Amino acid sequence: MSPARTKRTAFTFAPIAVVASICAIGLISLSSTDFYSGDAFHRNQMVWMLVGGVVCLLVRYLDIRIFEQFALTAYGLNLALLVATVFVGKSVYGSKRWLELGGFVLQPSELMKVSLILALAHVIHRSKGEEEYTIRHLAKPFTLILLPCALVVNQPDLGTTLILVFISASMLFFEGIRMRTVLLLSAVIGLIVPVAWQFDLIEEYQKDRVILWLQGDELDASKPDQKRILDKNLQSEQALWAIGSGEWIGKGRKQGNRSRLRYLPEIHNDFIIAIFAEEYGFLGVLGLFGLYIVLFVWILKVAIESDQKFCTMVAVGAGAMIFWQFFVNIGMVTGILPVVGLTLPFMSYGGSSLLTSFVALGLILNIRRSRVKIV
Repeated sequence: MSPARTKRTAFTFAPIAVVASICAIGLISLSSTDFYSGDAFHRNQMVWMLVGGVVCLLVRYLDIRIFEQFALTAYGLNLALLVATVFVGKSVYGSKRWLELGGFVLQPSELMKVSLILALAHVIHRSKGEEEYTIRHLAKPFTLILLPCALVVNQPDLGTTLILVFISASMLFFEGIRMRTVLLLSAVIGLIVPVAWQFDLIEEYQKDRVILWLQGDELDASKPDQKRILDKNLQSEQALWAIGSGEWIGKGRKQGNRSRLRYLPEIHNDFIIAIFAEEYGFLGVLGLFGLYIVLFVWILKVAIESDQKFCTMVAVGAGAMIFWQFFVNIGMVTGILPVVGLTLPFMSYGGSSLLTSFVALGLILNIRRSRVKIV
């Protein structure tokens, strides 16, 4: 085997090893979650990881041109699933985000992340030249972005909506947007947010989370309306206590504060890093972050090295999806950002979320090996 081919194989194997390590850490943390809560999340997650691995391999070895040709079809089907969720979706904790299909529970908003990436990459590949984006160029991409965002935010699911926006923005910024276009869009968003807040287009519990994040220290528990908001600080507060109590090297596996962790909401899902931090401490978290950084750098390198517009945009979108979910999840658990409900890629419990992450990984691996020309 030539040195160049050996280096290429090693470069492809590295991210697989990194993702496998993150998944293993996730299973260990879920095993601890089961110990504290009495559930069986890690066994179910193992099944989803095996399914995700198979799906990842299938995506990796399919001709990348198939994804380009059927990008808009996949987007349309996923959009139809989101519409169906409005009428026949399964409601959990007041949010209607899931569809029951043949015994399986599917979250279409998770799959829309990949569908939107492929659709945007297709439109960018087909319709734009070398000039920077203007408002005219953004008409088609904006239509693709706004339709699923409107349906997802209505579920309500602010976290996934933000990720869809962040993915789209990352792809468009990478491709190139004129500064005056950026300023105009920023001004429009700056007007939409206060209007949506004033006319209750934002759910009350979402407002409470933002108020708690911005003004938590100023709220007075003696006032009923402010106490209602403060009462919602339990999960963030418990998570911070768990993270802080891990100190440098952690307390050890299944040695966390059981009475606290048992009552931490969504500890197997959105707040899984709290368990890991308490058991393995700052050094363990630092090592985990190092794995994610290696993954992000590899994805960016794949995107830059690709000479196909569609492939570059898909790699950027897939990388943005994983990065922004990581960033927002860690931010909300540590109190840097408001709680919006997002999983930690490859670690948190959840079939739809895990499959979406594996599909994204499969697409990037496909782009890495692909040498076909997309016309």
